[in-house]
Amino acid sequence: MTASVPGPELRYDFLQDTWVLLAAARKGRPHDYQVPAEEIGSPDTCPFEPGKEHYTPPEVFALRDPGTPPNSPGWRVRVIPNKYPALHPQALPIPRPEGFHRALGGFGYHEVVVDTPQHFRHADAWTLEEWRDFLVTLQARMRTLAQNPRVQYVQVFKNHGRAAGASRAHPHTQILALPLVPKEVRLRLRQMQAYYQEHAACYLCQEALWEHEQGKRVVYENDAFIVYCPFSSRFPFEMRIVPKMHHHDFSIFPEAGLSLLGKGLQTALRALNRVLTHLPFNLLVHTSPSGHALSAFDHPIPVATYAHWYMEILPRLGVIAGFEVGTGCYINAVPPEEAASLLRT
Repeated sequence: MTASVPGPELRYDFLQDTWVLLAAARKGRPHDYQVPAEEIGSPDTCPFEPGKEHYTPPEVFALRDPGTPPNSPGWRVRVIPNKYPALHPQALPIPRPEGFHRALGGFGYHEVVVDTPQHFRHADAWTLEEWRDFLVTLQARMRTLAQNPRVQYVQVFKNHGRAAGASRAHPHTQILALPLVPKEVRLRLRQMQAYYQEHAACYLCQEALWEHEQGKRVVYENDAFIVYCPFSSRFPFEMRIVPKMHHHDFSIFPEAGLSLLGKGLQTALRALNRVLTHLPFNLLVHTSPSGHALSAFDHPIPVATYAHWYMEILPRLGVIAGFEVGTGCYINAVPPEEAASLLRT
């Protein structure tokens, strides 16, 4: 008799003031969609290839050529539920106390964005039209997921390369919709709010202006976005992509600005690939909580006043080791000024 796999569960770590997501079902993910793990990089066996839509769960969103039906070839970007999700929409975010420990049912959504039909077309090679399709897709899914009243935060992340956590070679991105606002998000919001209360200004608006004026850490900028290596970069060649216009929520950022955002991302990743070819990286979207969670952060100042969304590119040149884990501090051997200079040339 096969033992059932327990559902996902969120457990609270009191000392770290954070939650740990237990997702036993993901133990099977090296064999996602019944494709042998040793053939993980081959387009012949990749379930994300056009014509193999039957290997994946039915799509929940796609940008398609006119007249092509769902779950068939003809898509430019395709979104599917993760077959081995870290969170599950049928779970309930019900507290599950165990002694003095706290746990929560692992409700949520876990989706995979298949970025492109082309197996070897990674983000540094995308055209501006491909970037726009990708960003439009992210916005659409984030808005849809945030409509669920149990969803409090939607996290978008791309893992490129095995060292950055990618389990498949085909370019893809993941979206997790959570029943809580994670610690790192709460911390960023508290910091932004505290800065606004002291200075009557948005921190990232001020930082972006300062980096523009200084210039030495800027990698690229256009009328709407600035890309720079942060002053306190944790990783070598880390980059931050910030809208110059104050805006708190990526999912509702004006669509007219997405082409300029795509240009910033395109320039940043092409520069990174030029300096360090095929370097693994994480791409993250940092935005505000969903509307259902905003009231907890709206006092005494509305979130939209002080919060500012942004993206990060975090190259993975090394591993996070004992010092970083033990202290929360990072050792970076490449100063951001030097990194930006190399990325600009």
